[in-house]
Amino acid sequence: MTAPGTEPTAGPSDESPTGPDENPATGSEAATIAHRRTHPITPLVTGWKIVVGIVAVLTAQNIARLAGDFTWGRALAALGILVVAVVIAVVASALSWWFTTYAVDESGVALHKGLLSKSREFAPREKIESVTVERPFLARLLGLSKVRVEVAGGGESYLDIEYVRAADAEELRTRILAVAAGVDPRQVDAASTPTAPGDLTDADQEPSADGAPPASAPPASAPDPLRKLLKGEVEDGELIAEIPTQRLVHSLVRDADFLLSIVFGIIGGIVAIGLGIWQDGFAFASLIALLPALIALPKYVFGRIEGGWGFVSRITDRGLRMRRGLLNTRTDNIATGRIQRFALKRPLLWRSPGWTSVSVTVAGIGDDSNEASNVLPVGTREELWLTLGHLAPTLGTADDMATLEHLLTAPARDIDGLRAPHRLQWYSRRTQVVVLLPGVLIQRHGLLARKLVIIPRDRIQQVAIEDDPFARRLRSLDLKVGVAGHTETIGDLPREAARHLHAVLAHDAATSRRYSDRSTWREPALALSASSGAGQETGR
Repeated sequence: MTAPGTEPTAGPSDESPTGPDENPATGSEAATIAHRRTHPITPLVTGWKIVVGIVAVLTAQNIARLAGDFTWGRALAALGILVVAVVIAVVASALSWWFTTYAVDESGVALHKGLLSKSREFAPREKIESVTVERPFLARLLGLSKVRVEVAGGGESYLDIEYVRAADAEELRTRILAVAAGVDPRQVDAASTPTAPGDLTDADQEPSADGAPPASAPPASAPDPLRKLLKGEVEDGELIAEIPTQRLVHSLVRDADFLLSIVFGIIGGIVAIGLGIWQDGFAFASLIALLPALIALPKYVFGRIEGGWGFVSRITDRGLRMRRGLLNTRTDNIATGRIQRFALKRPLLWRSPGWTSVSVTVAGIGDDSNEASNVLPVGTREELWLTLGHLAPTLGTADDMATLEHLLTAPARDIDGLRAPHRLQWYSRRTQVVVLLPGVLIQRHGLLARKLVIIPRDRIQQVAIEDDPFARRLRSLDLKVGVAGHTETIGDLPREAARHLHAVLAHDAATSRRYSDRSTWREPALALSASSGAGQETGR
C-alpha cells in the first residue's frame, strides 16, 4: 500500500520497503509500504523562499544606502548575483526534494528527509488531530497543494507534505483521516476506485418495464469554473455556513477593532514620515526605509479579507470541513471530539443583524493558526446554531440556543452568575459574569464587543487558584482553567464562590473526561499479551 501522490521517479529508493527501524509496521505488512516523493516541480515552488530570504537579509539594513548609491552597472551586477542565487536555491531545493519521502499506513504518517543528516518525522494515528490542505498562490497556479497533519502536543506539532497535485492532496487527506479513525487505508482505496462504464454487468443494466433497453444515464453537468475558483473544493456533506462577499465586507466595516487598527496604522505611518522629513528632510531613501511599515497595513487588511473570503463549512462523517481564501486557499478538517474550547464574539455594530464569529481551541493546533481555529468568521443566527449544534456539547439546559442568545444579548447585570464582589472593580462588575451549567463553564466579558468563552466541563484538565495581597483586599480570587492547548483566566471572583467553583471543576477534571472517553481508549499492549497468555494457559 502506498500513499497517493505523483508517481515516483525511477530509482531504488522509491520502491524500496521500509525497514523495521523506520516504521512501526513489521513483518510482511511493512514490506508492502513504500515511500513516495512529492511532485517533481516542488523545488521551483520552495526555491523562491530561499531567494526572498537572501534578498531580505542583504537589503534590510542597507536599503537606504543602496538607493542613494544606485547606478545601472551596480543594478546589472546585483541582477547577476540574484540569478546565481536563484540557481543555487533551486539546486538546493532539488536535493532536498530528492531525499524527502513520505508514507501513510495504518500506524500513521511518516516523513523522511535529509541528505547528510537524516531525520524522520512521524505522526501516530492516535495523535492526529486534523488535516489541512493549503494552496499558496504560486502553488495554486501550478495545480499543487500542501498537506499539513496537525498532531496533539503543542502549537508547533505538525507534519507538512509539500507539494502534491491538488487531486492527490484531497485523496491523501481522506486517507490520513481514515487512518486517524482506525480504518484500514486499503479499504479507502477500494471505496474510492470509480467503476468504469464498461465494468457494468448485464445484471446491473436492467431493462425498463416495457422491455426496452435501459437508457443511458444523462451526462453530468460540468461544474462552474468560476464557482470552483472562488468557492473551492468543499462540496460533500451537509452545508453549515456559506459567507457571501457582501456580508464579509460589511462585517469588517462594522468591526470597531478592525477600523481602529486601520486608523492607528495610518496615523502611525503619517507620524513616521513626518518625523523623518523633519529630521533629515525629504529623501527617497527615507521613504524606502519606511516601506516595510507602509506595507504592513495593507497586508493586515488583505489578511482579514482573505481569512473569510469564500468561506464554506460542511459537516461530514470526519467532522467539520472548511474552505476559505482568495489568493492563498486552504481546506481544514476539525473532528468534533477534538475541540476543547469555544469563543463567541459579537461586536457592537453586529448586534442589529445578529452576526457572530466563532473560534475554537483544538488540541494540536496553536493559537497562532487563526484561520484553522476560526470555524465561523461572521455567521447569522441560523449558521451559529448549526455550527454549535454540530460541534458543541449540550449545555444541560431546557433550551440551549435560547440560553446562549440570552448570554450574548442581555446586559451583564441581568445574567445570573458570579461577578466581581468589590465596587472598585467597576469594569469587571459591569462586563464580566461567570455561569456554571451542567455541561459547560461559560465566561461572558467585553463592553463594546460581547464575548462568550465556553469550556466543556469534560475537557477541563487543570484548575488553579491565584491569590495576592491586592486580591485579598478586594475579597476576590483569580481562577485558571486549563484545557489542552489553552489556559483561560477567570479573574475577580468572590473568594468563597471561587473556592467552591475550583472544587467542582477539579472534580470534573479528575473524573468527567476519564469516564466519557473510556470507550475510545486503546487496549494496552501489555494487557493484550497478558490476556493471550492466559488463554494459552487455559487451553493447556
